[in-house]
Amino acid sequence: MNNDRSPIGFDGMKGTTAKDESREISKLDYDLFINLAHTGICRSELSQYLEALIGEVGLLSVAATTTVALAKWPEELPQAPNLRILTVGPDDSLVASDALYYAIRGAARLGRHLVVVLDSVLPANEVLHRLIEEFERDPLFGTVQPRFADAANDHVWPLPDPKQEIDRCPKVTRAGLAVLSAYVITPELLSACVVIRNEVVREMDHTGHGLSSVAGELRLLLCQARRRGYRNLVINHAVIASPLPYGRIYVVPPKADLDMLAMKYPDSALADVWNANLPQRKFEAVLARAYADHASERLSLLLDCRGMQGLHNGTSHAILGLLNGFNELNSAWQISVLAWSAAIEFHRLRERYPKFKLLVDHLEGTYTVGVLLNQPWSLPVVDQLHRHSFFVAFNMLDTISWDILYVCDNKLDALWRFVARFADGFLYISQFTRDRFNARFALHAGVVERISYLSLAADEYVDQDAANEPVGEHILIFGNDYDHKDVRRTLQILVDAFPFNKIVAIGIESAVAPNVVVMPSGHIDQSTLHRLIASARVIVFPSFYEGFGMPVVQGLAYSRPVIVRQSPLWNELAAQLRSPGALVPFDSVASLVEAVGCALAGLPLKALPQGANLGVGESPLRWRDCAQRIIDLADELMSSADGKRWQDREEALQTIRLLGA
Repeated sequence: MNNDRSPIGFDGMKGTTAKDESREISKLDYDLFINLAHTGICRSELSQYLEALIGEVGLLSVAATTTVALAKWPEELPQAPNLRILTVGPDDSLVASDALYYAIRGAARLGRHLVVVLDSVLPANEVLHRLIEEFERDPLFGTVQPRFADAANDHVWPLPDPKQEIDRCPKVTRAGLAVLSAYVITPELLSACVVIRNEVVREMDHTGHGLSSVAGELRLLLCQARRRGYRNLVINHAVIASPLPYGRIYVVPPKADLDMLAMKYPDSALADVWNANLPQRKFEAVLARAYADHASERLSLLLDCRGMQGLHNGTSHAILGLLNGFNELNSAWQISVLAWSAAIEFHRLRERYPKFKLLVDHLEGTYTVGVLLNQPWSLPVVDQLHRHSFFVAFNMLDTISWDILYVCDNKLDALWRFVARFADGFLYISQFTRDRFNARFALHAGVVERISYLSLAADEYVDQDAANEPVGEHILIFGNDYDHKDVRRTLQILVDAFPFNKIVAIGIESAVAPNVVVMPSGHIDQSTLHRLIASARVIVFPSFYEGFGMPVVQGLAYSRPVIVRQSPLWNELAAQLRSPGALVPFDSVASLVEAVGCALAGLPLKALPQGANLGVGESPLRWRDCAQRIIDLADELMSSADGKRWQDREEALQTIRLLGA
């Protein structure tokens, strides 16, 4: 340091004495240390910055003592009696950390808090006083710091995570920031502005530790404070805007300093892990979506289609139908589709839905609403949706697996009770499915529910190439080998009753009689399947338990009589249908045989009346209508985006992770 240029001396050199200073500014409660030594700031920028400290934010008039560490002496020095300029570097007797300890000693001597600014940010006095007031919350809150906004757009920078690329992490708007709690408690956390409590300042080790940077020295001192029991507070609603890039807002010491710190205090790595895993960090990533400035970013919808497999089954066809519906809509929501690569190739999703963003195998990015288009089967899937989506909703197809038990594991009950408690929304493909789910699981009062249905429009189930297929003589039985589908038992009944009629049974692998053709489900060519349906004399769907029954709607669309086991579901769907086929319920072996016999003979059938719930001229729901109901649920969720459900869900998931650790 060049003492001739210093207006106030260093440790007893020329300048106002500490006693005089104390007498003048005893009403002030903090000192200010600003490190500009390694910022590369030019002389003109430096002069502007110092003038701004005095004029725009007025810090030099309220801080007791302001110490500024510089690499070069300014051409013109602002006039302020409490300003200390220290030049540091190779040509001076001081290094930057000496200037830091000089400021620490001064604040400790007079019992004042110390504001440490590590770059050219301009913290307003009112922000600093708000931060200092937070020390009243707890005597062991040792440091406190604000949030930082990008001055270019006023978006708030995320809290740091060394493993995350900052350009891929959404920034929260001020509106989103208001949703956060007042503060979050962290271990030591380096930033461009930190206020250190006077008791912590007083007990800081003043000897220096040989680290090469102010950031490294400060990080070590804050680590020591935490080891003594002092925690850091981040005040979410106190914001400093700055044009500085993220890397200069949340400072990372040089690697050599970090290595030395890790040798002395290995637990410093634990502090970094703690900060990286803060629930608030995850919350802010999804919060940024819900409160984005532009609708194109804010209205981001994820359709999780991982329940769709690379084969033909009811779940795959339901999901494909819904995707068709979304594809027809002209919605403001930006849609991303997540699916397994095998399903993408098998169902040609790239060719069918070019306007959707397609995610292959892995979930990435953040979304306002994430909808799993089938029931959840594992907690990791729920956890992933939660981490990537502000709102989470599930499309329940049925509760069959839970009821029949033998096809699911013992975790399904706990999983569905969890989602009933912590999901934001539920969709059901029928009122019948909703009633089953609500009777088995207690939904949280805040959950939004909608009946979305699947398409009930006849023309959306007909393949025009098969539409002109002549009606044959075969009986077509639909199902699979699960007991509730009842294909084998029903097949034997029909073989006994109609031994001379051809019977095609879809869903089993072995024939029981010469007049039976069996076709395992899942890989039947779709054109072949449509021709089988269109040409069937009668279709039998003997299932005890369905959530919707797409083959039933499809058979009716081809004007076929469809015989179904009596259930409230069929009455519900019939009331929503206007289809050319006849939906005929049976409730016993005798009534089944009677209905099939009448259909084979062309006799009148006791069909359920259709369209009771449709208005005059009203058409049945189409796929686009079903997709729109999902959009409607997303819109309703957006009307109450306070984030409380997300935070409750995160806390519950954290507990589960802890129990599983």
